[in-house]
Amino acid sequence: MTNIVKKASCNRSAGVIQFLCKDNACEPLPQDYSDPLALLGDIKILNLDTTQKKELREILNKEVTTNGAKDVWDNRTFRKNLILSFGKVV
Repeated sequence: MTNIVKKASCNRSAGVIQFLCKDNACEPLPQDYSDPLALLGDIKILNLDTTQKKELREILNKEVTTNGAKDVWDNRTFRKNLILSFGKVV
């Protein structure tokens, strides 16, 4: 996740992450994640446009291939908070 923070903050040493999204630890990992955005749970709060969703899908596809779906799922809330805090898809 450190790499994601660097991308979100454009490698600036300072930044403020606002924790607006809360994690629901009881929510199970989706069994069907043909759309990798499903691995982030509810993303309505992010207000992403079509281009941003496409970019995020590409990022998530790479991460699922590299780290697995469970890793993406486990870090979903942190990622959403980063996107909200920095205004950048990561």
